[in-house]
Amino acid sequence: MEYWFLLASFAFLGAGLKYIDCVYDEGVFDRRVAVLLGLVCGVLMGYVIGSDMQASSIFLAVIIGVAITKKIDTNPFFIGAILAFAVPLFLTKNIMINWLPTAMLVFASIVDEVGNNRADLGLINSKFLKTFFHYRISMEVVMGLLVIFGVFEPIYFIAFFLFDLFYHMVGGYANRLLRSRFEFLVMDTPDEIIVKEIEVGVGENGMGEMNGEFLLKEF
Repeated sequence: MEYWFLLASFAFLGAGLKYIDCVYDEGVFDRRVAVLLGLVCGVLMGYVIGSDMQASSIFLAVIIGVAITKKIDTNPFFIGAILAFAVPLFLTKNIMINWLPTAMLVFASIVDEVGNNRADLGLINSKFLKTFFHYRISMEVVMGLLVIFGVFEPIYFIAFFLFDLFYHMVGGYANRLLRSRFEFLVMDTPDEIIVKEIEVGVGENGMGEMNGEFLLKEF
Protein backbone atom coordinates (compact mmCIF):
# COMPACT_ATOMS: atom_id res chain seq x y z
CA MET A 1 0.00 0.00 0.00
CA GLU A 2 1.28 3.47 -0.87
CA TYR A 3 2.39 5.36 2.22
CA TRP A 4 0.41 8.49 1.34
CA PHE A 5 -2.79 6.45 1.09
CA LEU A 6 -2.02 4.66 4.35
CA LEU A 7 -1.49 7.95 6.20
CA ALA A 8 -4.53 9.60 4.63
CA SER A 9 -6.70 6.58 5.48
CA PHE A 10 -5.69 6.57 9.14
CA ALA A 11 -6.28 10.32 9.44
CA PHE A 12 -9.69 10.12 7.74
CA LEU A 13 -10.78 7.16 9.86
CA GLY A 14 -9.77 8.88 13.08
CA ALA A 15 -11.75 11.98 12.14
CA GLY A 16 -14.73 10.01 10.83
CA LEU A 17 -15.07 7.75 13.86
CA LYS A 18 -14.92 10.70 16.26
CA TYR A 19 -17.52 12.57 14.19
CA ILE A 20 -19.91 9.62 14.59
CA ASP A 21 -19.12 9.42 18.29
CA CYS A 22 -19.89 13.12 18.79
CA VAL A 23 -23.21 12.88 16.95
CA TYR A 24 -24.59 10.14 19.17
CA ASP A 25 -22.88 10.91 22.48
CA GLU A 26 -22.91 14.70 22.48
CA GLY A 27 -25.62 15.70 20.00
CA VAL A 28 -23.18 17.63 17.81
CA PHE A 29 -22.97 17.55 13.98
CA ASP A 30 -25.35 15.95 11.47
CA ARG A 31 -26.76 12.46 12.06
CA ARG A 32 -27.23 11.84 8.32
CA VAL A 33 -23.54 12.52 7.73
CA ALA A 34 -22.72 10.15 10.59
CA VAL A 35 -24.68 7.33 8.92
CA LEU A 36 -22.85 7.95 5.64
CA LEU A 37 -19.52 8.05 7.45
CA GLY A 38 -20.32 4.72 9.08
CA LEU A 39 -20.56 3.17 5.63
CA VAL A 40 -17.51 4.95 4.20
CA CYS A 41 -15.32 4.27 7.24
CA GLY A 42 -16.37 0.62 7.30
CA VAL A 43 -15.49 0.11 3.63
CA LEU A 44 -12.21 2.02 3.89
CA MET A 45 -11.15 0.23 7.06
CA GLY A 46 -12.06 -3.10 5.48
CA TYR A 47 -9.99 -2.27 2.41
CA VAL A 48 -6.97 -1.34 4.56
CA ILE A 49 -7.38 -4.50 6.67
CA GLY A 50 -7.51 -6.63 3.52
CA SER A 51 -4.54 -4.90 1.90
CA ASP A 52 -1.95 -4.47 4.65
CA MET A 53 -1.11 -6.95 7.42
CA GLN A 54 0.39 -4.43 9.84
CA ALA A 55 -2.50 -2.00 9.42
CA SER A 56 -4.81 -4.99 9.78
CA SER A 57 -3.42 -5.69 13.26
CA ILE A 58 -4.06 -2.10 14.32
CA PHE A 59 -7.63 -1.81 13.11
CA LEU A 60 -8.64 -5.30 14.21
CA ALA A 61 -7.36 -4.40 17.67
CA VAL A 62 -9.42 -1.20 17.66
CA ILE A 63 -12.58 -3.05 16.60
CA ILE A 64 -12.12 -5.95 19.02
CA GLY A 65 -11.25 -3.60 21.88
CA VAL A 66 -14.36 -1.44 21.48
CA ALA A 67 -16.51 -4.53 20.93
CA ILE A 68 -15.33 -6.18 24.15
CA THR A 69 -15.90 -2.95 26.11
CA LYS A 70 -19.35 -2.54 24.50
CA LYS A 71 -18.52 0.68 22.67
CA ILE A 72 -20.10 -0.44 19.40
CA ASP A 73 -23.38 1.05 20.52
CA THR A 74 -24.78 2.90 17.50
CA ASN A 75 -25.98 1.77 14.08
CA PRO A 76 -23.14 3.51 12.14
CA PHE A 77 -20.52 1.84 14.34
CA PHE A 78 -22.26 -1.53 14.07
CA ILE A 79 -22.56 -1.30 10.28
CA GLY A 80 -18.99 -0.03 9.99
CA ALA A 81 -17.65 -2.93 12.06
CA ILE A 82 -19.49 -5.46 9.90
CA LEU A 83 -18.15 -3.87 6.71
CA ALA A 84 -14.63 -3.77 8.14
CA PHE A 85 -14.74 -7.57 8.38
CA ALA A 86 -16.82 -8.22 5.26
CA VAL A 87 -14.81 -6.15 2.77
CA PRO A 88 -11.47 -7.97 3.21
CA LEU A 89 -13.26 -11.32 3.06
CA PHE A 90 -14.86 -10.22 -0.21
CA LEU A 91 -11.60 -8.90 -1.64
CA THR A 92 -9.15 -11.58 -0.55
CA LYS A 93 -11.31 -14.41 0.91
CA ASN A 94 -9.36 -14.09 4.18
CA ILE A 95 -8.10 -11.58 6.73
CA MET A 96 -4.34 -11.26 7.18
CA ILE A 97 -3.49 -11.44 10.87
CA ASN A 98 -0.18 -11.32 12.71
CA TRP A 99 -1.43 -12.78 15.97
CA LEU A 100 1.15 -11.58 18.51
CA PRO A 101 1.07 -7.83 17.75
CA THR A 102 -2.70 -8.02 17.26
CA ALA A 103 -3.13 -9.58 20.71
CA MET A 104 -0.85 -6.95 22.28
CA LEU A 105 -2.78 -4.13 20.63
CA VAL A 106 -6.15 -5.65 21.60
CA PHE A 107 -5.01 -5.71 25.22
CA ALA A 108 -3.85 -2.08 24.98
CA SER A 109 -7.13 -1.08 23.34
CA ILE A 110 -9.14 -2.66 26.17
CA VAL A 111 -6.95 -0.94 28.78
CA ASP A 112 -7.51 2.40 27.01
CA GLU A 113 -11.29 2.00 26.85
CA VAL A 114 -11.67 0.82 30.44
CA GLY A 115 -9.33 3.53 31.70
CA ASN A 116 -11.14 6.19 29.67
CA ASN A 117 -14.48 5.12 31.13
CA ARG A 118 -13.13 5.24 34.68
CA ALA A 119 -11.60 8.66 34.07
CA ASP A 120 -14.91 9.97 32.70
CA LEU A 121 -16.71 8.67 35.80
CA GLY A 122 -14.25 10.42 38.10
CA LEU A 123 -12.86 7.14 39.44
CA ILE A 124 -9.24 8.09 38.68
CA ASN A 125 -7.65 10.76 40.87
CA SER A 126 -4.17 10.92 39.35
CA LYS A 127 -3.88 13.84 36.94
CA PHE A 128 -1.28 11.93 34.94
CA LEU A 129 -3.53 8.88 34.55
CA LYS A 130 -6.52 11.06 33.71
CA THR A 131 -4.56 12.61 30.86
CA PHE A 132 -3.11 9.24 29.85
CA PHE A 133 -6.52 7.61 29.52
CA HIS A 134 -8.25 10.70 28.17
CA TYR A 135 -5.95 10.47 25.13
CA ARG A 136 -5.93 6.64 25.16
CA ILE A 137 -2.15 6.40 25.08
CA SER A 138 -1.79 2.67 25.86
CA MET A 139 -2.04 1.70 22.19
CA GLU A 140 0.52 4.33 21.22
CA VAL A 141 2.94 2.93 23.82
CA VAL A 142 2.49 -0.60 22.45
CA MET A 143 2.83 0.70 18.89
CA GLY A 144 6.10 2.36 19.87
CA LEU A 145 7.40 -0.89 21.36
CA LEU A 146 6.43 -2.83 18.24
CA VAL A 147 8.38 -0.34 16.14
CA ILE A 148 11.41 -0.41 18.46
CA PHE A 149 11.56 -4.22 18.30
CA GLY A 150 11.18 -4.22 14.53
CA VAL A 151 7.74 -5.82 14.35
CA PHE A 152 6.18 -2.75 12.69
CA GLU A 153 7.76 -0.21 10.38
CA PRO A 154 7.92 3.36 11.77
CA ILE A 155 5.38 4.55 9.18
CA TYR A 156 2.67 2.64 11.06
CA PHE A 157 3.40 4.51 14.27
CA ILE A 158 3.08 7.76 12.33
CA ALA A 159 -0.16 6.53 10.77
CA PHE A 160 -1.64 5.62 14.14
CA PHE A 161 -0.50 8.95 15.57
CA LEU A 162 -2.42 10.67 12.75
CA PHE A 163 -5.46 8.51 13.55
CA ASP A 164 -5.38 9.72 17.17
CA LEU A 165 -4.53 13.30 16.21
CA PHE A 166 -7.46 13.71 13.84
CA TYR A 167 -9.74 11.89 16.28
CA HIS A 168 -8.95 14.45 18.97
CA MET A 169 -9.02 17.38 16.54
CA VAL A 170 -12.63 16.60 15.65
CA GLY A 171 -13.40 16.11 19.34
CA GLY A 172 -11.85 19.48 20.12
CA TYR A 173 -13.90 21.18 17.41
CA ALA A 174 -17.07 19.55 18.72
CA ASN A 175 -16.16 20.74 22.19
CA ARG A 176 -15.84 24.32 20.94
CA LEU A 177 -19.29 24.05 19.38
CA LEU A 178 -20.69 22.86 22.69
CA ARG A 179 -18.92 25.67 24.53
CA SER A 180 -20.64 28.20 22.29
CA ARG A 181 -24.02 26.91 23.54
CA PHE A 182 -23.26 26.87 27.23
CA GLU A 183 -22.78 29.43 29.95
CA PHE A 184 -19.93 28.06 32.02
CA LEU A 185 -20.03 28.68 35.73
CA VAL A 186 -17.50 26.29 37.30
CA MET A 187 -14.34 24.71 35.90
CA ASP A 188 -13.86 21.66 38.13
CA THR A 189 -11.14 19.58 36.45
CA PRO A 190 -9.38 19.59 33.07
CA ASP A 191 -11.96 17.14 31.76
CA GLU A 192 -15.15 18.24 33.51
CA ILE A 193 -17.02 21.51 33.25
CA ILE A 194 -20.12 22.31 35.28
CA VAL A 195 -22.55 24.37 33.27
CA LYS A 196 -25.87 25.96 34.06
CA GLU A 197 -27.38 26.71 30.71
CA ILE A 198 -27.94 24.97 27.36
CA GLU A 199 -28.69 26.99 24.24
CA VAL A 200 -30.32 29.72 26.27
CA GLY A 201 -33.90 30.09 25.10
CA VAL A 202 -36.15 33.12 25.25
CA GLY A 203 -39.04 32.96 27.70
CA GLU A 204 -42.37 34.69 27.58
CA ASN A 205 -40.88 37.72 29.29
CA GLY A 206 -38.22 38.00 26.61
CA MET A 207 -35.47 36.96 29.00
CA GLY A 208 -33.17 33.96 28.69
CA GLU A 209 -34.28 30.85 30.53
CA MET A 210 -32.04 28.49 32.50
CA ASN A 211 -32.42 24.82 31.72
CA GLY A 212 -30.78 23.24 34.77
CA GLU A 213 -27.31 22.00 35.62
CA PHE A 214 -25.31 19.75 33.33
CA LEU A 215 -21.92 18.08 33.30
CA LEU A 216 -19.94 18.56 30.11
CA LYS A 217 -16.94 16.31 29.53
CA GLU A 218 -13.96 17.28 27.46
CA PHE A 219 -13.28 15.09 24.41
